[in-house]
Amino acid sequence: MSLRKSRKDTGFTLIETMIALLILTIGLVSTAALMSTTVNTTSRSHTMSTAAMLASEKLEDLDRFDKNDPSVVPGGSIAADTTGYFDDVEISVDNGVISETTSTNGVSTSYVQQPGGNITVTQNAGLPVPTPDTLTLDRRWVILANTPVNGVRTVTILVTAVGQFQNPPVTFQMSMVRP
Repeated sequence: MSLRKSRKDTGFTLIETMIALLILTIGLVSTAALMSTTVNTTSRSHTMSTAAMLASEKLEDLDRFDKNDPSVVPGGSIAADTTGYFDDVEISVDNGVISETTSTNGVSTSYVQQPGGNITVTQNAGLPVPTPDTLTLDRRWVILANTPVNGVRTVTILVTAVGQFQNPPVTFQMSMVRP
């Protein structure tokens, strides 16, 4: 009778257990990194789509004016806040209510949309107290006359997320050419 145990009765060795734990750890760390990247990408996409909407909204606002209207006089800068050519926008969503507040030259306008579609506009309401979901964006525009040809003006809008910890920062630029 042999006192030696057969190979199949010995179980796992310490090295086999350590290798299994290493493989499991690598898998869990990779999954956590993937989840973090997904959350960051989703947040960035949300901010980018909001910036695109605000740029388009401002182009539509400026497009409705006749070329001789004082609201579309050439000027402005996308590099710095220029009076009459920039505004700050705060957007918040709370229980289905969407609040958008714009502040232009120190004058604020608040738009509150209820889930049923009713919109309330309030002038000089002041900026609301930011909530954790408040998204703040800086919107600047420049209007160039006779560009790219005589009789045509080019309007360029730059929207930049403010206070976002996304790298690189979210910016969105859009241009329109019209007579």
